[in-house]
Amino acid sequence: MELLTSSQFKQRFTALVLSARDWPRRPQDHHVLLISAVVGLDPERSYTEAEINQHLQRWCLHFGQNLPIDHVSLRRYLIDAGYLQRDSAGQTYRRAHGPLSQPFDPEIETLDLEDLIFQAQQEREARRREHTGGAGSR
Repeated sequence: MELLTSSQFKQRFTALVLSARDWPRRPQDHHVLLISAVVGLDPERSYTEAEINQHLQRWCLHFGQNLPIDHVSLRRYLIDAGYLQRDSAGQTYRRAHGPLSQPFDPEIETLDLEDLIFQAQQEREARRREHTGGAGSR
């Protein structure tokens, strides 16, 4: 697969978080969400199941509210797609090293995903106000 650029990621991530109502069918969109779920995990650190669950629950709360997914299913998707690795006892997790099924621009790691969504919401609201001629902006 081609490298997912930061620009492509931003566009698809905000569209999916703000508009999607189902888990995406397009493989690239699927990977955008999975990549966003591992951003912030240190690839040099092992995590307990409780720590991973907490991280993924936070992701579901902030970015997955419109999607039919819970942290357990998200964890399975991440493991199946190779973004997370679980030890043989199933007790510790690591962010995957090496080639991923969807390589991505390292700049994505530096993005503030919450701010990205906030800015996209602000832009949508501004367009909505502009389109309605300012109605409802009081």
